[in-house]
Amino acid sequence: MRAEAFVAAARGFIGVPWVHQGRSERGVDCVGLIVLSARAIGIDAPMKADYGRFQYYPQAREYLEQFCDRVGSPELGDIVLYKTTQSLHMAIVSEVEDGGIARVIQALGHKSSVVDTALQFTPLQLWRLRWPS
Repeated sequence: MRAEAFVAAARGFIGVPWVHQGRSERGVDCVGLIVLSARAIGIDAPMKADYGRFQYYPQAREYLEQFCDRVGSPELGDIVLYKTTQSLHMAIVSEVEDGGIARVIQALGHKSSVVDTALQFTPLQLWRLRWPS
């Protein structure tokens, strides 16, 4: 039920424009989408927005470790960390099929908005939110 609520919160941002370090309904980036969706269901994800346009892996891992656990196989609502052609990126698993990620909700980049789309890049890691008790 909690993963479904997280995905539903993320779906509420579909169509919101991408804005670098955005943290509002007026604009979000990939981290902002995760932060605001997690906060909507009661998880205190840090609002931190002090990264450059091209994030690097240790910083992303350190950020996720604050409110997630690393996992091996995908489930609905997991956070996918992967590298696009240009930068490190995060998305939320919105559909799992045959044990793999079929779709993700993401704020992909400049001149885009939040979308629910097929996974386009190979995941580097999967992370699962730590649910409040």
